[in-house]
Amino acid sequence: MGIPERKERERQQRKDEIIRAAESVFLTQGFEQSTMDEIAEKAELSKGTLYLYFKSKEDLHMAVARKAIILLNSFAEEVAKAEGTALDKLLWMGRACIEFSQTYPDHMKAIMSLEGIEMPSPGVSAKEVQDLIYEDSPVSLVIQIVELGVAEQLIRSDIPPPLIAHTLWMQMLSVIRFISMKTTLFEVLEITPDKVYESHFELVLNGICHEKSIS
Repeated sequence: MGIPERKERERQQRKDEIIRAAESVFLTQGFEQSTMDEIAEKAELSKGTLYLYFKSKEDLHMAVARKAIILLNSFAEEVAKAEGTALDKLLWMGRACIEFSQTYPDHMKAIMSLEGIEMPSPGVSAKEVQDLIYEDSPVSLVIQIVELGVAEQLIRSDIPPPLIAHTLWMQMLSVIRFISMKTTLFEVLEITPDKVYESHFELVLNGICHEKSIS
């Protein structure tokens, strides 16, 4: 390995260390309350060195969220490859998101915490946001599945597939967030999270079904 390659590997290792430090700080204190000073201290670096790798807290936040979203996407990709109709795949993908949130709760929190920053912001460009959504997240897979469903005449064609996909993505994250925050409420109401999830899937999927698939 030559010197340039070794330096690049060392640089990537340092970036990975900073991202892990930021994950710890963000998840412990929340994005808004966290500071670059605290992240630098956690990573055992000077703040000046930190800024050589990430230009802002928002930039670092995007890196943390991207890492989590790529992991979530690996769950979604397995579903997309499975045999079944588009409606089957959308149901399975929703369940995969739930499984991910239960298996990797901290990573799901990192994804949901994106609401804590304005996008695009001075530290995050519109191109970075687009890449995160359309290249790294499951949204692009959901768009493909919805397009398949339209072709199968199982999903309505009067709403653009990207709009349906974004709506499904946001609804799924919202339900997962609400259930994770209201566990005591569900106990009082004697409603299980599983029942809420299944009710959500039935209502949402019926809402996007093509008329022919309902009759």
